Amino acid sequence: MERNHDWGDQAADTIEAVVLTVKEKTTVPLRTAARGVVYGLVLVVLGAVLLIIGVIVVVRIADVWLLGWAGRAHGHVRLSIAYGALGMLLTVAGLWCWSKRNPKAGSR
Repeated sequence: MERNHDWGDQAADTIEAVVLTVKEKTTVPLRTAARGVVYGLVLVVLGAVLLIIGVIVVVRIADVWLLGWAGRAHGHVRLSIAYGALGMLLTVAGLWCWSKRNPKAGSR
């Protein structure tokens, strides 16, 4: 009777080892990938919000503090200058980044 008891323990240990191996090969990588996707989405949304807030802050600083000499606030003259200057700055930065890109060899 002792041999049957050992065989049952060995079978249970083998099944447990197989189940744990399958779990380590499937569930753990999927959980890690899901965490990466969630954290990535949170970072993308946070980055977009911070970018929008940053543009608003730059325009407000330019409008209120730097362009007080440029005219009436009600005529939107100062705000137009702030938007135009920011637009030119971002365009120049974009053109500089575009000039630094490395096109693929087969795309020409």
